[in-house]
Order: sequence, then C-alpha cells, then structure tokens
Amino acid sequence: MAAPEPAPRRGREREREREDESEDESDILEESPCGRWQKRREQVNQGNMPGIQSTFLAMDTEEGVEVVWNELHFGDRKAFSAHEEKIQTMFEQLALVDHPNIVKLHKYWLDASEARARVIFITEYVSSGSLKQFLKKTKKNHKAMNGVRQKLRDSSGAGGTRSGRGTGAG
Repeated sequence: MAAPEPAPRRGREREREREDESEDESDILEESPCGRWQKRREQVNQGNMPGIQSTFLAMDTEEGVEVVWNELHFGDRKAFSAHEEKIQTMFEQLALVDHPNIVKLHKYWLDASEARARVIFITEYVSSGSLKQFLKKTKKNHKAMNGVRQKLRDSSGAGGTRSGRGTGAG
C-alpha cells in the first residue's frame, strides 16, 4: 500500500491551481453584457476585413468553444448615432445568414459607453486562417482524396476479380 502524499505538497498544488485560475482570469479582458462571451488578450488575424480595428480570441462559455470578438470603432459619436439604426438593421440581417461557407455571426451589440462608440460582434473562429487559405487547403486535399479514391477503386476492382470476391461465386 502506498503512503499518502505529504500535506505540504498538497498545499503547494492547491496554490499552483489558484495561480493557474488567476492567470486564466487575468487573460479575460472584457465580458459581453449577457456574460456568455469572454474577450481574451490573444489577438487573431481573420484575414483582411476592412473597418475591423481589432479581433480577439474569445470563449463562448455556454458552448465551450473559441470564437472571435470583433470590434468596429467609430471616432465620431455623432456619425455613429446618426447611423445607429442602419447598423442594427445590417447586423440583424447578417445574423440570419446561415451557410456552411460563410462565417457565422453569433451575436452583436452596440457600446456607446466609452469615449468612442463601437460595435462588437462575435463570429465563429476559423482556425485555418482566411477563407482563401481554407479553400486552397481543401482544394488540394480534395484533389488528393480523389486520386486516392481512384487508386482504391482501380486496385479493388483488379484484386476483387482475382480473389473471386464480388463476382457472385460463393
């Protein structure tokens, strides 16, 4: 029977766990008004999206998946106020788009509490980079898989007749 672990070591482990938890909490820069999404320090590059000043990795606390926290800043608060309704309409329409080849917009909200207004919107995280990069990779993989499938068909057809399988003979 193994001897129990000494108490001081357990205390150190608990201390390390607390440090890890506090490090995780310090990585959270901001939280959505509903508390579901947590903005982290790590910035991500989601391709060249005009007008988007900053994109951060975030966590969807309900689904447990990484998402992207996008911020669109407005330097002129009056201009923002004048276009606020149009902005809301546009984002409401974007949220309705549901297509496998288009990045999903999960949620958006307007924040006019700071010195400059901003629109914050949460999108799915595409870890393979831009859509152009993703399509290049999948196109190459698709071509390679077609070649593999063809080779398998060719070899199974030839091998199947030699072994007597698939010919109806039993």
